[in-house]
Amino acid sequence: MMTNPWEQTLSALELELDPAIISTWFKKTNLYETSEDKLIIACPDAYSKNVIQSRYADKIKDILQELYKKKMDIDFIVQPEKIDEPISGPLFDEPPVIKQHVPINDNQYDTPTHLAISPIHNALNDAFTLDNYIVGVNNRVVHAAAMSVVENPGMIYNPLFIYGTTGVGKTHLLHAIGNEIQKRNPNFRVLYSSTEEFVNDLITHIRQRKEMKNFRDKYRQSDVLLIDDVQFLAKKDSSQEEFYHTFNALYQANKQIVIASDREPTQITQLADRLVSRFRGGLMVQISPPDYETRLAIIEVKSKEQKLNLSQSVIEYLAQQPTENIREIHGMILKLKSFAISHNQVLNLATVRSILDPNGESKVQKRRITPEVIIDTVTKYFETSLKDLCGKKRTKDVVIPRQMTMFLLRNELGLNLTDIGELLGGRDHTTVIHGYNKIKNSIEKENNLILRSHLKALRQQLFA
Repeated sequence: MMTNPWEQTLSALELELDPAIISTWFKKTNLYETSEDKLIIACPDAYSKNVIQSRYADKIKDILQELYKKKMDIDFIVQPEKIDEPISGPLFDEPPVIKQHVPINDNQYDTPTHLAISPIHNALNDAFTLDNYIVGVNNRVVHAAAMSVVENPGMIYNPLFIYGTTGVGKTHLLHAIGNEIQKRNPNFRVLYSSTEEFVNDLITHIRQRKEMKNFRDKYRQSDVLLIDDVQFLAKKDSSQEEFYHTFNALYQANKQIVIASDREPTQITQLADRLVSRFRGGLMVQISPPDYETRLAIIEVKSKEQKLNLSQSVIEYLAQQPTENIREIHGMILKLKSFAISHNQVLNLATVRSILDPNGESKVQKRRITPEVIIDTVTKYFETSLKDLCGKKRTKDVVIPRQMTMFLLRNELGLNLTDIGELLGGRDHTTVIHGYNKIKNSIEKENNLILRSHLKALRQQLFA
């Protein structure tokens, strides 16, 4: 049996779950007891125990079975010395780091009311900042809007409504806005909350007959309210009613409201018209999935954050993977890091391919890329022929497609120089090196925009 099977399990779990989930729920867990067929895991408090047990126990059991090659049971307990401590921590998966906020010094609240405000237990994640938010064509407008909000909270774009598909960086931007405003205005009360927490908070106060004033003060005495996943307000009439009044109270007091959703307000079914109207009354901006160049930048930043040294060819390969989800990109980086640490091996292109696609064909990719597919794509794109690529013609309309083919065969498939030469009319390896370097240098050093455009178009066709 392994020395610490729980650490091994957590390492595997990091490859499958969002880093925020790991930081929130698993960071303070530890192995309490172990036997041949069972692990007992200690959790910091009862709420964490219940969340881990209900949401992640099955996934953990699958990982243990993969590690031990047999069925393993797992049980969760509250750390004995912490049983009597009050439950703390966030109420859902996203926000991992708790951070103290200084309440606003405002005469409109007397001291007793001010002290009655519930503590902000669902706080900002320090890891998400505007500095590490990668800006590309897909999110340039929303980034500019976020900067305007940071510079003049409550005065220009209010509300700011951000929408886009899952994994494009909406939550990152919400936290980044909050962190930057908090840094510039230390006395501001900045509250990040998911719609799920807002609804659960409301239900808890109603069911337990708690003082509703405390609930309302928590949200309505914020200087900046950041609401995530607002689409989950759909079909919840009482929650919509409460949120409507919260929105109005903040808006009329010129407090900044930033809302994120996976769709625009008119597409959220069973959302009250008056809420749709208020959401549309500010600035609505869409975040599109990152394009190839933005994915390149994201991978470069993420790999540096993980202290993972990747070659340019590997970075380009990762950027070409058929995903537009930034979380999945981060998952690929973590998977490579785990492999590099456990195997102490250099991550060249061939190794990375075998790690990410061990069976030789991506689950998402519509077709497997082969030398024949690359050659066929190039000839059709440049309106030339295989006979010309393999022949001796040296005119520009043939040389560029031929060299581009060499570059793609080497870069996308990792073929050796001899094999590439054989595919293109029996050319020797020095000719292939020259052709490959010609394209590589023109793109990277000379910044040839025409060749960049050709290469981008070819890659889009190959990985479509």
